[in-house]
Amino acid sequence: MNRRHVFALLTFVLLTWFSGCDTGLTPLNEPSGFRGVIRFRNWPPPDSIREIRLVAFETYPTDSAGILPTLLEGRASVFPRLETKLQLFVDTLHYEFTTESGLNLQLRNYDYIILAMQYGPNVLSDWRPAGVYSTAPGTFTPAPLRVLLHRITPDIDIDVDFHNLPPKPWR
Repeated sequence: MNRRHVFALLTFVLLTWFSGCDTGLTPLNEPSGFRGVIRFRNWPPPDSIREIRLVAFETYPTDSAGILPTLLEGRASVFPRLETKLQLFVDTLHYEFTTESGLNLQLRNYDYIILAMQYGPNVLSDWRPAGVYSTAPGTFTPAPLRVLLHRITPDIDIDVDFHNLPPKPWR
């Protein structure tokens, strides 16, 4: 072998060595989900709201009796986990809803993402939407979102005006 071949072979080996992945063949463990900002206006009196949570539904709910089974069957996801609460009475709230921070978030399409508020003492039935993720500003038209593997989708923002709440999609 002449010097040119040795140099080319050595260069190839070094480039291959240094361009490789530093973690080898280990699987990716990055979370999947979405993040954004919730902006609030016109908060109601403190005694009229108990808590707020983000809920991502696979399909648009049309019947209040079906919401609990939807949650139990894994066709909806809740953020944050039940032992944690979102802060009330703030102007803005930054969040990151992931497969690690949320309850049952899956890699799939979600057609209806809302900020839900509990307005009464019944934790199973006293809920209503306070804000809807929409790509049409000033409307309550829900926008779908696909949760992708190892990707956090940014800018899933929700505007909440407690003087102009979205309609309940369920009866």
